[in-house]
Amino acid sequence: MADANIVLGIDLGTTNSACAVVQDGRASVVRRGEDRIVPSVIAALPSGQMAVGDSAKLQRAIDPSQVVYSAKRLIGRRFSSPEVQRMMRSMPYRIVEGNNESVMIEVGGRRMSVVEISSLILKYLRKMAEEALGRRVKKTVIAVPANFTDSQRSATRIAARLAGLDVIRVINEPTAAALAYGYIEDMDRRIAVYDFGGGTFDVTILQITRNVFEVLSTSGEMFLGGDDVDEVILERMAAVYMQQHGVDLRSDPRAMEQLRAVAEQVKIQLSETSASSIRVADVPPGSNRDLDFALSEADLRAVAGPIVRRTIPVCEDAMRVAGINAQQIDEIVLVGGTTRLPLVREVVQEIFGKPPQTSINPMSVVAVGAAIQGAALLGSLVPMASGGVSIPTMAQSAVLLDVTPRSLGVGTIGGNVDFIIERNSVIPVEQTRMFTTTTDNQRYVRIQVCQGESPNFDGNTKLGEILLTGLREAERGSVTVAVTFEINTDGLLEVRALDQDTGQEQVATMRVLGGLPQNEVDAIMARAQQLQGPGDGAVAGRP
Repeated sequence: MADANIVLGIDLGTTNSACAVVQDGRASVVRRGEDRIVPSVIAALPSGQMAVGDSAKLQRAIDPSQVVYSAKRLIGRRFSSPEVQRMMRSMPYRIVEGNNESVMIEVGGRRMSVVEISSLILKYLRKMAEEALGRRVKKTVIAVPANFTDSQRSATRIAARLAGLDVIRVINEPTAAALAYGYIEDMDRRIAVYDFGGGTFDVTILQITRNVFEVLSTSGEMFLGGDDVDEVILERMAAVYMQQHGVDLRSDPRAMEQLRAVAEQVKIQLSETSASSIRVADVPPGSNRDLDFALSEADLRAVAGPIVRRTIPVCEDAMRVAGINAQQIDEIVLVGGTTRLPLVREVVQEIFGKPPQTSINPMSVVAVGAAIQGAALLGSLVPMASGGVSIPTMAQSAVLLDVTPRSLGVGTIGGNVDFIIERNSVIPVEQTRMFTTTTDNQRYVRIQVCQGESPNFDGNTKLGEILLTGLREAERGSVTVAVTFEINTDGLLEVRALDQDTGQEQVATMRVLGGLPQNEVDAIMARAQQLQGPGDGAVAGRP
């Protein structure tokens, strides 16, 4: 029997993941030994087992085609999307198309959906928490990037379900970070959360007044993160190897993955020191060639500066939408490991005119905030925290006034968009628009749903479509259909349609493109129950 009083706060990251809980009025990050951060990596081992975390990461230099990382960049996307096509060209593992334009990954001799891959990481976190707590955990609040689309949020929920978790709330990552920070400070402040993760960048402007957290605006870029910094370091390493040995490693996936792990370590070192120097032995394995590589913090600025500076217009957009300027922001909170780089912190200071607040661990603050929200939903008192940080008790649960990060609309004649819910609308929200038939005796309408800001339908992200049938035969324009969009507190979209002539609500089922059909979800659930899964003896732990 799971403990109904424990809610696991989860940060399912592109590069790393973490989880936290609130117990006895204190929030803490779950540990396994000394480790609090789990690499978001899975690997198929020759034995047929699936490794998760650090042990999976070690396989990248052994058999990179069987190691899946950065899956968060793929979740909930259509196979034909530019982001997926870009990943296909750069990832060592094989990405293929599944049913309903879903993304599948070939690993361990079979095809797995991105949802299944993510569920393995979530299951590992759940088992890790259960070991640490000595009891079963079922409920969770899971954090997602503020700019995640409806299909990405839905896919994340399904992944949690496959991992044996009951998602009681989906919370935006910047909001979770602000929640943890607000509880620590007990403030009345306006803050900017600068969230530079492994695969996504978000900035959110919030007004915190005691226990009320009001999101004023949010903006972001879905394909910008620390992975991109790793990539430019990797390219520099490959160029140096070419100079030293006359061999181009870029066509050797195993060698590139061997260096990719080192590139990440170089980035981490340069967040603490002014220079990094390293010798990588036997690249690729069996060649007896070593790489002597050095990179200064100044060198990193030259190659990574353009990446980091892409965050500037995003921050400016968020302030513009919120109707404020940089001088009106009291604090800047950093989220994500990439924000440890001096270059990033200097760019943040350039944007906002003041240095960022650095007292909170940017690697775990999202998980802590998600755990605090979970405890608040149960009606618990949630003073925080572990790791040398304490806060006063707050008797009231936090009130979160979040917003939808992108506009939602339907396609109309001429390829245009009629926006039904505007960007930065406070959620939950419900809006209705009236539509009519466009031809005589039209018996059905196909309502195409998109998310984005472009006035042209094709310039936005298509979420799916609704086929509404059974309309009465009549002249064009005579049949009126009311289409209602409702976004709940998880940021998930529900669409309803009503025939205005008859007063009867029509059955309309959203078909989310890029998502798993329900029958495939059911089949995955059945396999998970039949087979021994990660955390039940099939996960290779730390070496």
